Amino acid sequence: MFRFRSARAALSLCVALTLSACATTKGPIELDPDGIVIAEPVPIAPPAPPIPAPPPAPSEPPPEPIVEAPIVETPDAFSSLSGWAEADLEPALAAFERSCESMLQADPDAPLNANLPHYGSYGDWAEACEAVPHATNARPFFESLFTPVVLSTEESDEGLLTGYYEPEVDVQIEPDAIFSEPILAVPKSKKVQRLPRAKLGPKSSRVIAYGRPIDVFFLQIQGSGRLRYADGRVLRAAYAGNNGRPYRSIGRVLIQRGDLSRDQSAKRNIEAWMADVGPEKTRDLMNENPRYIFFSEQAIAPGEGPRGGMQVPLTAMGSIAVDSRSHPYGTLAWLETRLPQAPRDYIGEQTGLLVVAQDTGSAITGALRGDLFFGAGADAGALAGVMKHPVRWTILVPKSLIPTPSLKPDSIS
Repeated sequence: MFRFRSARAALSLCVALTLSACATTKGPIELDPDGIVIAEPVPIAPPAPPIPAPPPAPSEPPPEPIVEAPIVETPDAFSSLSGWAEADLEPALAAFERSCESMLQADPDAPLNANLPHYGSYGDWAEACEAVPHATNARPFFESLFTPVVLSTEESDEGLLTGYYEPEVDVQIEPDAIFSEPILAVPKSKKVQRLPRAKLGPKSSRVIAYGRPIDVFFLQIQGSGRLRYADGRVLRAAYAGNNGRPYRSIGRVLIQRGDLSRDQSAKRNIEAWMADVGPEKTRDLMNENPRYIFFSEQAIAPGEGPRGGMQVPLTAMGSIAVDSRSHPYGTLAWLETRLPQAPRDYIGEQTGLLVVAQDTGSAITGALRGDLFFGAGADAGALAGVMKHPVRWTILVPKSLIPTPSLKPDSIS
């Protein structure tokens, strides 16, 4: 077995510090970068055309690499991956097939990312992409076409894995005392679109629906969701844009004002506070966060998740948000971590799962950092909210990209 190094990013210091505490976390379910309440998440990308847009042309500059400690990459065997033989690989196979619809449209000579040459070109992935529609069993498909490569740093072989989901909220067409908060489409006026939250309302743009203030606020934080109408219809509220204002945590505001303690700053505590103080003070608190997210409606195909940064529908437990400077869209990773089995299960069960990089977000930085998509609805949210565990990364790359074992480590760039 040989090792070689790349310029890919390692965990940042702040992630390493987070990791040191996350194994024993018993605090709020949903945390922001300050450890308060969930920060603005990975925004789900706006609606895509029926045929996914191809990846950027090779003439466009790839994402700038992040300058951190080097990642050590060690080719391995599938038999060495803990849990591989028992894992359900079908979600990853479905997700990979969706990625391939986009990847096969790209120039085969173009690199997935010029800063990450070990991921090769789109042509290097074409054989697997062309074979995936004919795969009848996921495990032999991946084992026949890919080689596992373990990722680590000089200091650690673990990163951090969190979770996100697509919320589902009750809405109605007309407002009343309970369903009073509008869900807005993008304003036609750029000037109006730039207004802070406090100055945006039903007259600012077309109203898609009305919901409970707390539900709409956290729908905006999550970036996408499902709208359930009283007549039984369910539509997707897809991320369509924002007002360009900075995000401010209302959990931190409540702590600074002394209305809640740090241990009380989870979503459920904020909801209870809002219920106690009434709609006027609730809206005042929400306006402390000037950031505002606009939506568009989308029909929901059976079993289809929202579109991620790759512009393909996300697959529950098969899609992951990554730092695209470290992992190109469409690539595969085997994750060994602990997954919650029930709400409030902060310990989780040791698990291995295969995922596809299809989304990204500003809070996801470094090659060993990821955000797992759990699916839609309250059950998925209850699990995603407690997902914060160390994770070991093994990427899968086409066999043609792995140097021969006879090469010495120092001869490989």
